[in-house]
Amino acid sequence: MLLSGLTASLQSAPRLIFAAVVCAASVLPARAQEPVWQELPWDERIGLSWYERKAEAGDVEAMYRAGQLAEQGLGTAPDPARARGWYRRAAEAGHVRAQYRLALLLQRGDAGPADLPGAARWFQAAADQGLPQALYNLAVLKDQGLGVEKDPEAALALYEAALRGGIAQAAVKLGILHERGRGTPKDLVEALAWYDYAARAGVPGVATLRARLAGQVSEAERRAAAERAALIP
Repeated sequence: MLLSGLTASLQSAPRLIFAAVVCAASVLPARAQEPVWQELPWDERIGLSWYERKAEAGDVEAMYRAGQLAEQGLGTAPDPARARGWYRRAAEAGHVRAQYRLALLLQRGDAGPADLPGAARWFQAAADQGLPQALYNLAVLKDQGLGVEKDPEAALALYEAALRGGIAQAAVKLGILHERGRGTPKDLVEALAWYDYAARAGVPGVATLRARLAGQVSEAERRAAAERAALIP
């Protein structure tokens, strides 16, 4: 009895030792790195230098990611000039999001004086690829004549395209153009319809525009505007 019990213990020892090693190994990584590391976004875990090495090797997506990290200051101090450089390289390679981000930096004048013609050029490049945000921003520039020739008709078409892409704020701009007769004949019912649509979509600030215009038209026109708004896809 004693001998058989000793033999069983010896046979089970390797399994016990192996289990102890596995348990220890599973604990070690948690002690070897900060627990918060696991909760960081993957961009921050990899780091700017990693993306820049891939970007220097010609990886266009890495150029864009490096621009993002430099612009937002993730894992490094914010560096708009560095971000602009990486965005430009990716933009010139046709990366649509980089084209848009570069345009924003140029529009705002980050890392240098504002360059509205340059911003318009890159918004146009991204808009040509169908990016809704770029369609909207380009429309604003053409609407106001900033960096490009003022062209309300082109702005109207761009706002409509941006709206189809999900930019609800474009409905407010369409309302303003119809209310003022810019780029299209003046039409208060159509303008109110766009304000109604924007209000239903939850666009901030449109309630004041809608209330003001609603007070200038008849009850029948308000009903017509509501019916028109309901038909807007």
